Amino acid sequence: APLAHVHYEFLESFVCRFKISTTSAPFVKLFMEQFVYWGYFSNSLYHFCMAKMEGFSVEDSIARVSDRLWPTMKAQWAFWIPVQFLNFKFVPVRHQLNVVLLTSVVWTACLSLAFPPAKSEAATDD
Repeated sequence: APLAHVHYEFLESFVCRFKISTTSAPFVKLFMEQFVYWGYFSNSLYHFCMAKMEGFSVEDSIARVSDRLWPTMKAQWAFWIPVQFLNFKFVPVRHQLNVVLLTSVVWTACLSLAFPPAKSEAATDD
């Protein structure tokens, strides 16, 4: 949560520093978050950590990220762009992280359903 708080403060300071209009600010924040850095970082981290928790090697975990990142990014854009547009447009900066944290529960459940853990060899032998 502290890193995410810094993220939202950064986006706000970015639009203020460059005097971006209030009409354009949600679009600029959305573009920065979804297409410049945050989405790639968070989804790569998710898939890498999930692979490591499933017992994959570092190399296999990296391969899993490579295999799953693009489908995850497309799903993320379909899910998060409307959520974040409304969040950036109508929610004060101090509460934007709360909206994301609540919505993330649904997003994480969707990821878990879309990318279930790999079946272990012990489970397939039964």
